[in-house]
Amino acid sequence: MWDFETGCSEVIPRTPSIRSFRFPIRAKNVRFRAGQFFFIDILVQGEKAEHHFSFSNSPSEKGYIEFTKRITAGAFSRALAAMKPGDWAHLSGPEGNFTLSRKWQKLAFLSGGIGITPLRSMMRYVADKGLDYDIVLLYGNSSYEEIAFRQELDSMARSNPKLRVEHVLSEAPTPAWRGMTGRIVPGLVAETIPDLRERLFYVSG
Repeated sequence: MWDFETGCSEVIPRTPSIRSFRFPIRAKNVRFRAGQFFFIDILVQGEKAEHHFSFSNSPSEKGYIEFTKRITAGAFSRALAAMKPGDWAHLSGPEGNFTLSRKWQKLAFLSGGIGITPLRSMMRYVADKGLDYDIVLLYGNSSYEEIAFRQELDSMARSNPKLRVEHVLSEAPTPAWRGMTGRIVPGLVAETIPDLRERLFYVSG
């Protein structure tokens, strides 16, 4: 376990409603596994408030910790919306066992919306380390504009034939949309992942 004080270094817009927040690591021996989560304290209306988030960055991305959140009407979320570089934070962790299997090489990721964060962490780690996993991601979103990490996920899939990304939108954005529409339901999963019985499933959404 580790804990340390730090300050926000960067706020990155991912979609119109989703932002990533990065914090420099200011302690020794800060380690975590892709897919885990941590706790963060920030100031909300002048008082310390705690929340937990999945790491949206990978252990292969050194020097910082990142989480990604959809901005909502809650007090904590409003404080994040106002966060700027240099603002104080306290981080502690890591926690959780939602991590890459050491027994299964064939995996299936089912995600909706902001649930992509721990899965993006795992896929980035697999891509950066050249690990021999076979992963299919079914990623559901309400609209094309709200697909977090879309360009990066698609780029990883183009670069590695063992990483497949399939987008599912509630409604087709244009008549030219070639992806899937609807919901991630059992029939769609079976149709898209015919070898599903050979895979370990991760669900996050």
